[in-house]
Amino acid sequence: MLFPLGSVLLPGGKMKLRIFEPRYKRLIKQACQVDNTFGICLYDSNAESGDPALSVVGTLAEIVDFEVLDGGLLGVTVVGTKRFKIIKVRSEYDGLRQAKVEWLDSWTYSKIKVEHQHLSEYLKDVYRRFPQFSELHPECYFDDATWVCQRWLELLPVNQKEADHLLMQSDCQQAIEFLSQSIEY
Repeated sequence: MLFPLGSVLLPGGKMKLRIFEPRYKRLIKQACQVDNTFGICLYDSNAESGDPALSVVGTLAEIVDFEVLDGGLLGVTVVGTKRFKIIKVRSEYDGLRQAKVEWLDSWTYSKIKVEHQHLSEYLKDVYRRFPQFSELHPECYFDDATWVCQRWLELLPVNQKEADHLLMQSDCQQAIEFLSQSIEY
């Protein structure tokens, strides 16, 4: 089952979702009955005609917490576990999307290089300024280029085509170069 969002979740990332649409309440209920997981993928509401609105790459999200929010909304906290490539998508009667996927290997640890250290330092600053991020990630790995890239890609508004290109890579090298060019120091 897919939960399309305007942002990405990547392995090791944590996100809070507000569930209000009936189809996504059904998704959460069904996920809890099976293994507490579902897919999250990037949705481009501005996709031009002929271009797909859903990204090609997504992440398996595991439900780790629930809360009832104001107005009867359901709050769900998820953690990204592993990436997948979408092979085929079908929509059910209520618009909930189901996908056939192929699992992708996770990016492995990569020591952050000196020329990319500014990405780590800026991310530390974001976590200091916005405590909600450090609450989601009490353990941070600012020396790991993979972890730093994944957290930046979750935070920044990356367009779908660029996200798909970067996330289809077997490691974080193109992502760190993209981020180094995007985040000036």
